[in-house]
Amino acid sequence: MAKFTSTTFGKISGKHGTAVAVNNSKGESILRVYTKPTDRKTPAQTKQRARFGFVNKSLKPFNKIFKTTFRDSRGINQGVSFAMKNAVKEKGGKLTLEYEKLQFAKGSLQLPENITANRTEPATIVLSWDTTLDVEDNFIDTVNVVLMNATSHFTIVRESLALRDAGTITLELPEIWENATISLWVYFGTPESDQTSNSHFVAKLESI
Repeated sequence: MAKFTSTTFGKISGKHGTAVAVNNSKGESILRVYTKPTDRKTPAQTKQRARFGFVNKSLKPFNKIFKTTFRDSRGINQGVSFAMKNAVKEKGGKLTLEYEKLQFAKGSLQLPENITANRTEPATIVLSWDTTLDVEDNFIDTVNVVLMNATSHFTIVRESLALRDAGTITLELPEIWENATISLWVYFGTPESDQTSNSHFVAKLESI
């Protein structure tokens, strides 16, 4: 490493031949031998990169969904991060994504202890939940659902369907989903702010 002052060129920076120049907080120019970064690609690094690429590709169609449910323009990052840790399964060197383990919302609002979903008609689901609060507060929060066609993985979000106090709602599915298996998640949120509960996977409902 060498320090130098040039009255001709003043401060310099960047790569110069086999050296690279930087300027420190004192205004001094420092010249170091340039060392090309190495990519060792250890088995663990290669495995992690493959895992990350797999999750990113699998969840790319959920980009807009995650922006909505996480209430954050970078919601996809939260969805991918959670999936990397909790929703990827490896068997025989093959990676699969366990969609039911995905997270769509994260927050401190109370999530009901008991949430149930029943398919009463091919295109109708009745969703029910316990309305008991651990602490009474003045928040007005509503129920939101994420519905995914388990075959195509096409996903829709329905927000502010009912107040928490309602305790039950009836969901009407798209007609083309009448014969499809549906995965359903629930989360609660305040319409006037970005507060939500964690999302909760409720059920995988077969067609009837």
